[in-house]
Amino acid sequence: MKAKLEFILPEEQIEFNRANQSLNMACALFDILQLRKTAQRKFENDAVSDAVSDAVSDAINFMADEIAGILEDNNINIDKLIE
Repeated sequence: MKAKLEFILPEEQIEFNRANQSLNMACALFDILQLRKTAQRKFENDAVSDAVSDAVSDAINFMADEIAGILEDNNINIDKLIE
């Protein structure tokens, strides 16, 4: 099977840019989702009180869950876009 995208430039420049940069956008979203793990490790290793650590952890998890929810609401499955 083959698929071919055609754009009328310059009228459809934005549409072309979206299609052309879709892999970069998928990679950026994947990196954003991975920030939860990176941030958790950073704050677990820092010398902060347990209360601050718990609050930071809760905030990190909240943000990560909200981002994942936004992606889900928009039918974006990163696993299907990144190998």
